[in-house]
Amino acid sequence: MTSTNPTPTTPPGPGGLPAPEDRPGISLLVAAGGTGGHVFPGLALARTIVQHDPEAAVRFAGTTRGIETTAVPEAGFALDLLPILPLSRRLSAETLKAPFAAVGGTFAARRLLREHRFDVVCGMGGYVTLPVALAARMEGVPVVLHEQNAVPGIANRLAARVASRIGVGVDAAAGAFPPGRTTVVGNPVRPELAHLNRAALHDEAVAAFGLDPGRRTLFVFGGSQGARRINQAVVAATAHWPDPAAVQVLHACGRRDEADVRAAWAEADPDGRGLLIRIVPFVERMDLAYAAADLAMTRAGAITVAELTAAGMPAVMVPLPHATADHQAANARAVAAGGGAVVADDASLDGPAVVAVAAPLLADPDRLAAMAEAMRAKAHPAAAEELAALVVEASGRATREQFLAEVAAAAAPVDREATGWFESAGTPAGGPSVQRRVDRRTKRMEAYPPIDRKAHHPPAEQRGTAGSPSASAAAPASDLFSDPDDARTKGPGPGGAGDASSNGRPGRAPEARGGPPNDQDAGP
Repeated sequence: MTSTNPTPTTPPGPGGLPAPEDRPGISLLVAAGGTGGHVFPGLALARTIVQHDPEAAVRFAGTTRGIETTAVPEAGFALDLLPILPLSRRLSAETLKAPFAAVGGTFAARRLLREHRFDVVCGMGGYVTLPVALAARMEGVPVVLHEQNAVPGIANRLAARVASRIGVGVDAAAGAFPPGRTTVVGNPVRPELAHLNRAALHDEAVAAFGLDPGRRTLFVFGGSQGARRINQAVVAATAHWPDPAAVQVLHACGRRDEADVRAAWAEADPDGRGLLIRIVPFVERMDLAYAAADLAMTRAGAITVAELTAAGMPAVMVPLPHATADHQAANARAVAAGGGAVVADDASLDGPAVVAVAAPLLADPDRLAAMAEAMRAKAHPAAAEELAALVVEASGRATREQFLAEVAAAAAPVDREATGWFESAGTPAGGPSVQRRVDRRTKRMEAYPPIDRKAHHPPAEQRGTAGSPSASAAAPASDLFSDPDDARTKGPGPGGAGDASSNGRPGRAPEARGGPPNDQDAGP
């Protein structure tokens, strides 16, 4: 008697899963809006899903107000705009309208869910998450949440009641959610930072930024817009360094304050005091910046903390004082408790305070090494894959263990040209451009055409920079770390406080935008 059971056309994959070609693609809606701290982890999730499930259909839900309106379409994903207003603890006309907008947003989200019949919804926090999560519950679609900060936001706290799985970025947040549905997955970071070997890249990084290999390096940054308080304090510290000839500062000041920062450094005269300064308005290759540095001074937003821990970067953290629910202070305390960071108070941060906290650390290599190990102990290098596993499990398509086994079996080295959820989605010169369009009737924004994630990009040496026939592999630091939006700002040349970035990264289209914020919380 012959069996009537069909014979699989291909052998099963790891963990007993059917082979990818025998499985229909997952359909996922990511609710992420407002700040980079919500949007870029959502893009990391989306990239991971489509990398391991080429037939997957991923869309985003957001609003017209946040960074998602540019970041999501430029990353090649469709964005649906919902009529939702931010939640605020302050009394204002907009605060009074927010509940009514939430109701309207919930009904709009229900229409979106019915139209695309999603298998699962993932909310990344922020005011977009709650209406989408409620709509998903009404439509019987499973909900997964991701909370980036040590102190969960109000939207995720409320949406947790309808979520089947909850992933948190740091251990401290787990207690705010039901233990049976909560998993610590970490916060997704840029792929080349997940397993960064700072020592292996150190020489290349020092040369790229034009730094002195004999000095200790303080890397100062505060997100893509900078942190004004930190900017002012590090400049004011010029006259207070006990041994300025042993120190150099790599200052990513942010594009907003670049002119003021350059003027302030010129007045402080670091050259005359023997202090070496390198100023860049924006750092695209954060892997090289971390590799060049011995110590970082920065804010304490969730994505920054995730990058610092992944890179094993000792840090002085200056939490943004008016962050919602003081979550940056909680983020900083969680890392400092393990010994990886020192927390400085924003209110008392001035020149002497910068030197008082940073100089002893820079002069103590053993302390820095211990801090680096403490940072790495808190890292979650597979955060994007862990979050994707929760999404796949909630959809009922595979268990978390099965998905992670498949990911491990398909592990591949990082390809900077193929990753890029963290960068602009501008394609190489000569490639297809991405246009954004909003349907006036549905308020839906999409990318036309979506970026071809399977497209083959020629090697860097075969691609030309904007305005030049070819790109050299030995491009100067000003070419590697600039933001094309700042191409109009020409520094007075290499060296000293006037070392500015001026051109786009080799191989990028002239219209390509710079990378997204390293962190969403650019302080005042």
